[in-house]
This record gives sequence, structure tokens and C-alpha cells, in this order.
Amino acid sequence: MQRLKQKLKRPKYKFWLGFMATASLLLIEVIPRTAAFAAKNAAAPTLPNEEAIREAVVRGAQSYLNLPYIFGGASPTGFDCSGLVLYLYNKQGFTMPHGVIAMRPTLKSTKNPKKGDVIFFLNDNHVAGHVGIYIDEERFIHAPKEGAVIRYEKLKHPYWQKRLVEIRSVL
Repeated sequence: MQRLKQKLKRPKYKFWLGFMATASLLLIEVIPRTAAFAAKNAAAPTLPNEEAIREAVVRGAQSYLNLPYIFGGASPTGFDCSGLVLYLYNKQGFTMPHGVIAMRPTLKSTKNPKKGDVIFFLNDNHVAGHVGIYIDEERFIHAPKEGAVIRYEKLKHPYWQKRLVEIRSVL
């Protein structure tokens, strides 16, 4: 023990002991203050509740049932199919292009569709040119065509079954 004390009295050891003691004190003082400053001045990012967003999209679609289809429409005065999807997700803070062909690659493919996902169908030209909001295995909501209104459709109907392309997710 005596030997260790003598070694610590040497100048090079004194420097490192002083340095380590100072560094330790600085860390004890600075880190908690920095964390408190950061917590006080920066709002922690909040992750959106995915289920709440999906519910809001579906409720929004349901609130526009029986609203007339308007080609190019993307507002509560009237919607086309992609305008309805675009509008509902924009209200939740998401952006996407208007138009099925432009919208499709911006969404994530999903094997397990959930309420509020976007469902794609072939149009009469055999192009994925129609979308709706997936509700469940039984139905979806969409703005079908000129002269029609926003409505529910049955996914198991042969017309829709043979035209179903895929379901994609915004979230």
C-alpha cells in the first residue's frame, strides 16, 4: 500500500488522477443538466396510434356515404375513387398523389390487410385503376363511377373478386 501511495505522488500519476477526477465531476454535473435542458426545450416525438388513424379513415369514409362521385373530386363536395383515399389520409397527416397509378407505388404492399388499408382493382381496361378503403374481409367503401355515390361493396361479389389486384397500406 505504501508503494502505491508513493507511485501516486509522482507527477505523471498526479496529472491523470486529477484529470479523471475532474472529468468525472464534469460528467456528473453536465449530463443531468443537458438531459433536463433537452427534455424541457424539445418535445418528445409522439408516435401516432396506428389503430386510431385507421379508425378515423374508416369513420371518415362512412361519413361520406351517398355523396356523389365527381371525376377528379378530392373534397367533401364530391370525390373520385383516389380523391376519397387521398382526402381521408391527408386529414390524418399523410400525403400521397391523386390518381390510382401514381398512388399505388407510394404505398406499402401488405399480406395481412387491416381496416383502413387501400384496396386496388382492375378497371375495364385491365389496369389497376380503381381504389377503395378496405373495411374487412367482407366489404370496402369506394367512390365507384360517374352517376353513382360513395358506397359499401361486397368483396366476395364475383365482379370485385375477379378485379382485385392487391391491398396496400399507408401505415
